[in-house]
Amino acid sequence: MQRERILWLTKGIGGLLCTGLGLSLFGEALAQKITGGHWFWLGTASLTVFNFGLCLMFDSHNHQLRLLNLKRLDQ
Repeated sequence: MQRERILWLTKGIGGLLCTGLGLSLFGEALAQKITGGHWFWLGTASLTVFNFGLCLMFDSHNHQLRLLNLKRLDQ
């Protein structure tokens, strides 16, 4: 049960951080595009990091459900 709790917290926090980082990178890529700079790879990285963060958050939810089921079985 402790392992599920650690995975839930780690993936949840990591997912939130990656999602925020992806959005920040997107803003920087957008600013680069507006000013005529090199934006393609930064935009691609922002999309990748943002989607990875969403995947981590959804996987975190699976660990939370497993944790709740384990607690229910222990009662």
